[in-house]
Amino acid sequence: MDRRERKKAETRRAITGAALRLFAERGFAAVTVADVAAEADVAVKTVFNYFPAKEQLFFDADPPLLPRGPLPEEPVPQVVAGWVAATGVLDEERARVYRDNADLRAHAREAFAAREEELGAGVTGALIAAAARRVWESAILRVADGVPAPTAAEEARDRLKEALASFAAPPVRRAPAPRTDARRPSILLVAQAAGVSATTVSHTLNGRRPVAAETRRRVLEAIDRLGYRPNVLARGLRTNRSQTIGLVIPDITNPFYPALARGLQDVLRPAGYDEIISNTDGDRDMERAAIEQMIARQVDGLAFAVFHTHAEDLLPVIEAGLPVVRLGGVQVQDGVDLVHSDDEGGAAEATRHLLETGYRRIGFVCGPRAEGPAAERVSGYRLALASAGIEADPRLVVHTSFSRSGGAGGTSWLLGLPDPPDAVLCANDIMALGALDAAMARGLRIPDDLAVMGFDDIEAASLVSPRLTTMANPAREIGRACGERLLARLSGTVAESSTETIIPARLVRRESA
Repeated sequence: MDRRERKKAETRRAITGAALRLFAERGFAAVTVADVAAEADVAVKTVFNYFPAKEQLFFDADPPLLPRGPLPEEPVPQVVAGWVAATGVLDEERARVYRDNADLRAHAREAFAAREEELGAGVTGALIAAAARRVWESAILRVADGVPAPTAAEEARDRLKEALASFAAPPVRRAPAPRTDARRPSILLVAQAAGVSATTVSHTLNGRRPVAAETRRRVLEAIDRLGYRPNVLARGLRTNRSQTIGLVIPDITNPFYPALARGLQDVLRPAGYDEIISNTDGDRDMERAAIEQMIARQVDGLAFAVFHTHAEDLLPVIEAGLPVVRLGGVQVQDGVDLVHSDDEGGAAEATRHLLETGYRRIGFVCGPRAEGPAAERVSGYRLALASAGIEADPRLVVHTSFSRSGGAGGTSWLLGLPDPPDAVLCANDIMALGALDAAMARGLRIPDDLAVMGFDDIEAASLVSPRLTTMANPAREIGRACGERLLARLSGTVAESSTETIIPARLVRRESA
């Protein structure tokens, strides 16, 4: 092994060692690739170069737990017995990490299923792969429960012999036939079949780094054998791009975000790009995981509509060299473009409308305390009150979830105050619908007893009774502006390290306020 290969092996061991330590301390789901990079003292991009998928940090660490590369020229019983034997040196902490995480177990199922055609013809191969996985997994779970690894592995080998004996004839290993079903093999399966890393497969396809002739031959042979032919492959080979853009959103059930996605698609599809959408439920850990998954999927750019992500959470995207557009908030960060509505100005105009209509004690039902649109809208609300000479009462600002139930709960709390508000401004229309629910449950007349106002102008705002007064936050237009910015970055026509595009909000007067 030459010096360069030794260095790569050392880096790989440092990364997997750091990952296993963190997984044991915090659990697999709580650890991000950025955490692993910091622990191993390497760049995030370096981790992704070695391990495109987070699960590989667990399975490919020494000793590797899943079969890699082409199967050896041995009878099938010996091949699968070797897989089970790998559990004989497994430590208890690593076994518990596997036991406690559903994503790792799902990854293992996919890895074994990918070997079906090599293990036997038709149903036989599927049965052998399933039996091998069950026995292999049972050994890991036994280790997790405190059974010594050699004992668990020996017991598993005995069960495997019994399982394979149920076949009428000894299974014969065969090369997989070209895939004819609708499933699309992944780059990880190509890497396993070629006996290389997923990064090497990527380099072979995109030509960004040199690949040895023999290695390239093996990769291309595996691609042909597995039928790895995504529709965009030919285009990707010419452009070094996947022709996909990632969109990360907090709540796909909120009509604002599908409209935003449609606007993004309006611009991307004519340019030949597709979207990959990830929903995070507004959870920061899920937001960080979504970023890592988008990088692993080799998207060409990322649009990010979230409220809890901090600047450091976007560093992996920036280090990976991807264009990224943040949708919402005013946080300035090199390498990140901003596209958002005028949240502060829109909330200020909404508050002024309520003041001009005669309301003086105005409550604000807002989302969780965080940076982003929620904080900007609270700021606009307070500025408008100050401009009118009205002191803001902190009790009138309620932080709750961005949901209909959150809006109802926040409004109910405000109405229970000794001096309740005569108007309620909500951070979005979904919350405003909840505010209407709460008011009607108390027998209040809208807007005579309580004015209610929303933000976004989703379709439902004009369908409820009374129809909702709101601020139009043009989601589709924001999506289009985001798509245009991403395409400009991809074409190299933007010189600035970061830009900001503000889409004005517009008052829509209806009956509720």
